[in-house]
Amino acid sequence: MLRADLYEEKIEIEPYISSGDCRACGFFSREEFLKKLRSGRLKPSHCKMAKMRFLSLLWAVRPKEILPEVEVLQLPAPGPTGLFPINHPGKGSPVLVSGNSTITAEVLTAVLSTTLSPFWYLVVDTNGHTVDMAIVYKVLTAERVMEGVHRERLDQTAPESTLFLPGFAAAIRDDLAKLSSRSVNVGPVCAAELPLFFGEKYWMMA
Repeated sequence: MLRADLYEEKIEIEPYISSGDCRACGFFSREEFLKKLRSGRLKPSHCKMAKMRFLSLLWAVRPKEILPEVEVLQLPAPGPTGLFPINHPGKGSPVLVSGNSTITAEVLTAVLSTTLSPFWYLVVDTNGHTVDMAIVYKVLTAERVMEGVHRERLDQTAPESTLFLPGFAAAIRDDLAKLSSRSVNVGPVCAAELPLFFGEKYWMMA
């Protein structure tokens, strides 16, 4: 099987690591800590940091620990669109925006299975393209996201929520903010970075 590129190399972990993280695992340099973490020999039982914090760092440096193996597809693979609740979200829970590729759904489902935190998952019609290709073919646009927002009545369901775009969709952030009159943030390119991106406060471990 030819494995799809899930952009693991796009994860920049250094900004997330503090000196406290290193000391909690018995190290005094970031380089030494990362080397041991990347090797897979460092375990949660070896460190004094919270388990969720440790795992989010581990998944960022060893993404295959959390990401499924998905096959490269030669053609788009459309899946369902819609608004899907994750862990009983409320009116202010974050809204994760993505496209309707079955590959994207499989990857995000695997990552979201690690949290008990509430999210809305808004799947936009991108003709079955993954986010990277949807941007290339201009089928993930602010207008298409707004079609999903209106169709799913997001203004009634989650009027206080912030929209979070995948990293590859950063170019449409400003247009979407204007059209939606909402706060719109750009998340990471690789889904394995989501636990670190949201942090322990917003990503409670399952």
